[in-house]
Amino acid sequence: MPYCTNCGKKLEDGEVCSCTAQTQEAAVQNEPPVQQAQQVNTNDQQPYSGAPQYGQPYNGGMQPPPYPNNGQPYPNQYPYPGPQGYQYAYDGQMLPPPPKKSKAWILAIVIPLGIVALMIIVILAAIFVPAMLGYTKKSKQSTMNSRASTIFKAANTAMVELDEEGAKVDGVYIISSDQTRNTAVPFDIKEFYELEARYYDEINEYDYFIVFNKGCAVYSAVSDSWDDKKSYIGSYPSGGTSGARLYSPDGSAETADDRDTLADLYRDALNKVR
Repeated sequence: MPYCTNCGKKLEDGEVCSCTAQTQEAAVQNEPPVQQAQQVNTNDQQPYSGAPQYGQPYNGGMQPPPYPNNGQPYPNQYPYPGPQGYQYAYDGQMLPPPPKKSKAWILAIVIPLGIVALMIIVILAAIFVPAMLGYTKKSKQSTMNSRASTIFKAANTAMVELDEEGAKVDGVYIISSDQTRNTAVPFDIKEFYELEARYYDEINEYDYFIVFNKGCAVYSAVSDSWDDKKSYIGSYPSGGTSGARLYSPDGSAETADDRDTLADLYRDALNKVR
């Protein structure tokens, strides 16, 4: 038969002593009340710093976004490896980049302005290029005419000295820079060349011929080449800026053709002298 361990009272099988029951009840009353666990409202929790809101309410809070980095956020980055401020779709996937702003309006302005500028340039070129070419041509022609005049004057001065020295200067003849083209010269041509170079020291730099009549120069023509059709020809008397004049015994003013060379003018003068 069992006995109470506290008071020694004899107990029946399964009986609990009253002193033991009172002790357990007092112990229960003395225990502090169990505080009810405070339910955490996850609605007040903030999602991952810098991340947009994802998902629907989940257990009282927002469903956390999935992270592709083995379930962990990327360090010092947004949840996804995109640029800061990049927008993501509802399922967390990156959205396609926004369309670039069209710059067609720039072309719409630049192209018409470019066409207008090009038209202006073409118009100005059509006006000024011929004028410039004409001015260049006239300038070169005037330069060659001036050289022909200088040669004409130097030849007449040389003839005066030859006449004073008693040389025979009468007749109609041609003296040229190319001695093979001289025709019917009645005096020592070497002395004439020396006197001529004295009065025009650049005369040996050009090709020329001079027509004489009765001891006086009546016509001269000069160029940079005998046979070059692109070389300008100057003459005295001159034809002005329109071109060189042909030799004329009667003094008529006949202008040489643009395609004529100095050799052509020489042959024309030779035929007239003969």
